[in-house]
Amino acid sequence: MRITNENGARVAFDPVGGSDFPKLVSALANLGTIYIYGALNDVATPLPVLEMILKMPTVKGYSLRQVMGDEARRAEAVDYVVKGLASGALKPVIDRTFEFDEMVDVHRYLESGDQFGKIVVTV
Repeated sequence: MRITNENGARVAFDPVGGSDFPKLVSALANLGTIYIYGALNDVATPLPVLEMILKMPTVKGYSLRQVMGDEARRAEAVDYVVKGLASGALKPVIDRTFEFDEMVDVHRYLESGDQFGKIVVTV
């Protein structure tokens, strides 16, 4: 809340779900939006009903199928990413780089959930 001057975040993205979901709701501004797009945590995702009634957030699920299932939207998304990377407007965060023969270590690292950013495997 400190970085939003106690206003809360306007938008939050949750690829994890699970028991920490109420923390996102707490960090959200009134009438904010949470996008849930993954379930990396396999425990149930609790809904803090009373706080949600007070803040009136919008909670939306998201799947790539919304883009990938529509050829025009897919092409637009690919164009956006390619141009963003080329111009430098999009800068992916690389957490770690592995060699292809370290694939077992790659999977162990991914399963640990300790990464922040992209994992790159070089061939």
